[in-house]
Amino acid sequence: MPELRFSARRLLRSPGYALTVVLLLGLALAANGGVFSVLYGLLYKPLPFAGADGLVTVGARFLGIDGGLSVPMIEPIARDSRAVTDLTAFEQAYLSLEDETGARQATLKAARVEPALFGLLGTTPALGRLFVADDAREGAPPVVVLGWDTWQQRYAGAEDAIGKTVRLDGQDRRIIGVLPRGYAFPERATRLWLPLGFTAAQRAPERSGNFGTTYAIARLAADATPETATAEVTTLARAMPGLAEAFGQGDQFAMEVKPLRSMWIGDSAPALRLMLLAVALVLLVTAANLCNLAIARALARRQELAVQAALGASARRQAGQAFVEALLPCAAATALGIGLQPVALGLLRRFELVPDGTPQIIGLDAATLALTAALALLVALAMTLASLWLRRGDLHAAIRSSSTRQTGSRAAQRARQTLIVGQIALTAALLVGVGLLVRSSQRLLAQDVGFDRTHLIYAGLGRPAPSGSDPALTRARLDTLIARTRGLPGVVAVGAGSQVPFGENMNLSNFAPPGYDGAEDQQPAAYQSYVDEGYFAALGVTLRQGRAFTEEEVRNRLPVAIVDQRFVDRYLTGTDPVGARLRIGQPPRDGVEQPMQELTIVGVVPSAKQRALDETADYPTIHQPRAAAAGSAMVVRTSVPPQTLAAPLRALYDEIAPDGARGQIVAMDGRIAESLVERTRLNALLQLLGIGALVLACVGLYAVLAYAVRMRQGEFGVRMALGADSGRIVRSVLGQGLALVGAGLLVGGPLAYAATHLIAGQLFGVGPFDPVTLAGVAALLAVTGIAACYLPARRAAGTDPVVALRQE
Repeated sequence: MPELRFSARRLLRSPGYALTVVLLLGLALAANGGVFSVLYGLLYKPLPFAGADGLVTVGARFLGIDGGLSVPMIEPIARDSRAVTDLTAFEQAYLSLEDETGARQATLKAARVEPALFGLLGTTPALGRLFVADDAREGAPPVVVLGWDTWQQRYAGAEDAIGKTVRLDGQDRRIIGVLPRGYAFPERATRLWLPLGFTAAQRAPERSGNFGTTYAIARLAADATPETATAEVTTLARAMPGLAEAFGQGDQFAMEVKPLRSMWIGDSAPALRLMLLAVALVLLVTAANLCNLAIARALARRQELAVQAALGASARRQAGQAFVEALLPCAAATALGIGLQPVALGLLRRFELVPDGTPQIIGLDAATLALTAALALLVALAMTLASLWLRRGDLHAAIRSSSTRQTGSRAAQRARQTLIVGQIALTAALLVGVGLLVRSSQRLLAQDVGFDRTHLIYAGLGRPAPSGSDPALTRARLDTLIARTRGLPGVVAVGAGSQVPFGENMNLSNFAPPGYDGAEDQQPAAYQSYVDEGYFAALGVTLRQGRAFTEEEVRNRLPVAIVDQRFVDRYLTGTDPVGARLRIGQPPRDGVEQPMQELTIVGVVPSAKQRALDETADYPTIHQPRAAAAGSAMVVRTSVPPQTLAAPLRALYDEIAPDGARGQIVAMDGRIAESLVERTRLNALLQLLGIGALVLACVGLYAVLAYAVRMRQGEFGVRMALGADSGRIVRSVLGQGLALVGAGLLVGGPLAYAATHLIAGQLFGVGPFDPVTLAGVAALLAVTGIAACYLPARRAAGTDPVVALRQE
């Protein structure tokens, strides 16, 4: 093909132009392809399960947080629901893999599943068999199904692994099957599957308000939607006895039926859509730069192209040549972009915007390849149209012109300036969105949490002894752990609680405030927290009234309470809260429902954030005295940087409870930051993209002004020969550049308005048109615009009139 050979030779003679197109477009395509592949993989890529489009999760939502099901709800929903069928439950856990002596070899992620779950997902074993109903009944011989990787690593893929036993959490389990390679449910990291069954005590209706770690999936009926199914199962759940008692009026509770893929998407879809919008804006800024390059190249070749036309080159042939010349570097950029997409995916994974546990593989696929090629083709077409548009005009005038100082027509200049204005407008819109998100995060991090979070360690107590151990062993290990923690160098105070702020546990209970005489099922709800005598001192809380718990009250679980300020403001305004009495529901004991307990208020503490800095839950907190229990958490106040005590605490726990499973040990500031991890990491990536767009816009502005200065050197020489000083020349060039920046800001206003309303739901404490953010973005663009204009203006001011006039 002659056009291909001719265009290739011409590009080889202009390596700077070709390399610029390849690098700029390749990076933009890599970013767009990486984000798109994640979004496509999460939202649209088929799941590797039979009939996956019809599968849904069934769970509860309370306090604004997605949760599982209480065990007593499972059977009634499975029996009475018409919107969902084949309901089956599962749980996730970590199990200790032990040798014959009981020494722990590894901790493996496991799933307990009802036998019907594998059938619902269409799962078949690679070896052996899967669970049957008898495997889940009480007293059945303990069995286990291995994941492919575990089978390969532990048994080298030997078929005689079936029938052997493996010791898990102190119990020998017989291996009955192996799942296929790559099987991932509930998560890709799951290595073992155990049968799940429920006892009569767990299924008791009065326990319907006890939500734990049990989750469920089902098949959506053909005539149902997730919305109609949600309404139906919410009605069924709210009719359960015990639920109203646990949740008071129940307005904070609802069921949710969502597509199965929501298990792995979580809350990341809005962030990824925002990322896709951001990288699309960067691609548009890049495309504008490339079109500017194409225009400059066409201007430099106007005389050559006019001669070709005069010698008989048809408009169609010239258009084909222009397209091929644009397509070649764009094709190379496509290859570069595809090659860099694994890097982009790695960056997204590092910022934890790609869920790790998805059953479908997220990465380079046919859809991503097609999108990358299509975007590159569109950019090549835009570059072709930009260069062809300038080939109109007077053919004879173009041939006669031999000067290298031709700026092109007014239309050409307006086209280049319009592209720059568009670049600045897009960049302004992106920077305003990024600035608002950053300001929002800063406001969140500055929130008063209700306690002193500095020099504080959060330490999850986990499970100090294996399942089924004597409770006295657990108690002894916890007491030893707390006592020895107090003796560590740098420790100021230690306390423990069942519901530490920003911890893993949360418990709501109905209560009757002082003077309440209404129906029990209409009682309000409150956070119910059990704490020891050192809890408030360790948390850095100063009591506003009354006193803290005593050691005797904790040891004997005496009927006293400490309430927060929210409780006082709502129920005891104008009265002395100390000495007032309230009644609160108690958790069942050994499957037996307990009566409400009357408590005397002995103190008042500030209200504390419980789950997140931007939480909307508005429940008071009622603290009761009780020693630390398994699953609760310690708070450790230090006189040294908290991170320096994290390793000694882990070593101490492992020494005291070598066969236990500790929770997370981390500085409280880090724990709080985890609640904002998606926001902060998204903000960091968006800042990178915003900086990239800003650099591209400045490079484009610089290129246009530098070209204009080079083309106007003769004009500047004449003006300086007639007495114009260099300052006037500098002001002229700077004025031209700043006029483009100002026009870009004006055009960017409506774009910023649209962009900020897309992210309004993610903002906290700032409005879509925050004056500080808008002023900061305008100032940043003005400063960078001046910087981009400086070198061209300086070059213009340094024009030698004699040299400039001689060149004309």
